[in-house]
Amino acid sequence: MTTAKNDQVIAANIEVHSRLAAIYEKTEPHFRPENVRFVEGRLRELASKTQARKLLDLGCGTGFVIRIARQFVPEIHGVDVTAAMLAQVDRSGPAVIHLHQHDTGTFPAEPGTFDLVTAYSFLHHLYEVVPTLRTAANALRPGGVFYADLDPNYYFWQQIESLERNGDYAPIVRREIEAVAHKDEEMQRTHGIDAEVFSHAEYGKDFLGGFREEVLREQLREAGFARVDFHYYWFLGQATLVNAPGQTPEERQRNASLVDETLRAAMPLSRPLYKYVGFTATKG
Repeated sequence: MTTAKNDQVIAANIEVHSRLAAIYEKTEPHFRPENVRFVEGRLRELASKTQARKLLDLGCGTGFVIRIARQFVPEIHGVDVTAAMLAQVDRSGPAVIHLHQHDTGTFPAEPGTFDLVTAYSFLHHLYEVVPTLRTAANALRPGGVFYADLDPNYYFWQQIESLERNGDYAPIVRREIEAVAHKDEEMQRTHGIDAEVFSHAEYGKDFLGGFREEVLREQLREAGFARVDFHYYWFLGQATLVNAPGQTPEERQRNASLVDETLRAAMPLSRPLYKYVGFTATKG
């Protein structure tokens, strides 16, 4: 994996995330309290299930997963190519935290020594995902779990990108058209980041159009995972429900949960309505 294109994608990620490191946690939606609670629940469950003593966080960025997981796992290793992002990681707290500036596709993790591997909102930054899946599989002991989440769902991206930018759509659809198909323009306008560089930093979104469950499942199987469970997250319009005026937080959450349960019961027909896809994969 030493192609010129892969090097270009790595360089783009370093450039973009070096520029954004200081404000990253204020601008990325996954740092919102409701999402932190969601991920905390997943990590708590997985740490308990695997009796995790060591966790490897691939594409750790400024330490989103590290900050949550240090409550449950006594030793955490974070890997990222961008020094400016690693410099933002808070290493305080009860866990021993080691940081590594390295490409996740070639990171030399000691084989079979980790109980849990994570990659949160990260895989879409890669030119080629398979080497990183192999890193995760190699690092895990048999029965260990790889958890990835908040990566673009191909079926949602495909539907949004097929729509006209100036079409006569509801506001919730128009917002997604801008966020999905034209975010590179916003980043150039707002942060002065070249649109093409930004697109290469989100290669899995802007060039590949997100992840297909069927393809990713086979790639994980070939990497050495025996069981893979996919889940979908953040349905179209969910933000409207969880921020609805005139309702209590409990009412908002109850309404959002009801719609979510209904859509999940309608799988796979409802799959294109979810913006993100994630999975838990168990090492064979």
